[in-house]
Amino acid sequence: MPSSGTSPIELTTHASALAQAIRSGRAEPAGRLFGLPELPELPGDAYWLDMAGATAFTGIPPRTITSWLARGGPVRNPFPVPQRLLYRLYWRATEITSWRTREKAAAGERAAARSRRP
Repeated sequence: MPSSGTSPIELTTHASALAQAIRSGRAEPAGRLFGLPELPELPGDAYWLDMAGATAFTGIPPRTITSWLARGGPVRNPFPVPQRLLYRLYWRATEITSWRTREKAAAGERAAARSRRP
C-alpha cells in the first residue's frame, strides 16, 4: 500500500504535547481533534476529546482509562462513558472536566478521613 505522506502519531507523544499545551495555555495544532465533523455539534465553545485529550486533561494513562471503562471503574467515581466512532473513543470535554472535579473532591474527602483516624 503506498504511503499517503502522513505518519501515525504515537498516543503518548500526542498526549504529552496536549498536556503541555494545556499547562501553558496555548493552542495545540491538532487539526479536527477537538471537534470532529462526524460527531454531534456541541453548543458554544464545547469540544470533543479523544483518548489523548482525555489523558492530557486528567493525567491518567490511557491504559488505566481503558481498564476503568472495561470494569466500570473507579468504583467511587466511574469514568464517563465515551461515544464510539470508527473504533475510537470520544468524550465531551465538559464530562471529563466534571469527572476530574468530582475526583479531586473525593480525593480531598479521603485525605481528610485518613487524617481523622486515630
